[in-house]
Amino acid sequence: MPAGAKVVFHSATPLDKTFPPRHAVIMAFEPESSSPLDSLWKEYARAFQDWDDLTLGRWLAQTLGQLEGRAWRLSHPLVGAYRLAAQIAHEKQVWFQRLVTPPAAYAESPCCRAPCLPLLTRDVRESGLICQHCGETLVPFDEIPADIRGEIEPWAQLYEPVHAVAHWDDRQRKRAGNYDAAYENAAEEAERLLSRAGRELAPKLLNSYAAAIWEDQDECLEVRPEDVPV
Repeated sequence: MPAGAKVVFHSATPLDKTFPPRHAVIMAFEPESSSPLDSLWKEYARAFQDWDDLTLGRWLAQTLGQLEGRAWRLSHPLVGAYRLAAQIAHEKQVWFQRLVTPPAAYAESPCCRAPCLPLLTRDVRESGLICQHCGETLVPFDEIPADIRGEIEPWAQLYEPVHAVAHWDDRQRKRAGNYDAAYENAAEEAERLLSRAGRELAPKLLNSYAAAIWEDQDECLEVRPEDVPV
């Protein structure tokens, strides 16, 4: 880490949502941050940064045991704490050092050698399942087990044009006539699709992975976790 650098957590998540953003808690080492949310996440991270490597590894291993066997919302507080600690552990190479042994049900990630903990997002066809330790692709889309991939793919295809409404240009907005109505309809459809991901798709990942996380928000369409029932 460069001298004097600080860990900065980037997110578009509103301040009233106390969980890390989608994909990963992306940490960049920058001298300063003017974002209140960046400052808040740095405050959250301070507890884990103060732990020695062995203590951090033991906490992660114990928490993996608690996560095992369930598909979890991205917004769940336990998941948020784990992801924050996991990113710090990745920077410290805690899993690479083999300081602790994770629960036996977790395979080793090919991307960073941490335990496999996949995140299912709307970008799964492009990004695959995302590693919650390094933030890279854990499982490319075409390597997701065929049975569940066959259900995830049409779901993701349905989601793509729904999410795209939030990014329409002026020409597309004018052509829609009433963009506000189109945006609201897209948000409602996103809620239904995310709900299906948590209710039907993510649990089926447990046939192949010890635990799974699913995205339960769409910041571009202003869909929050409380809008997504399961």
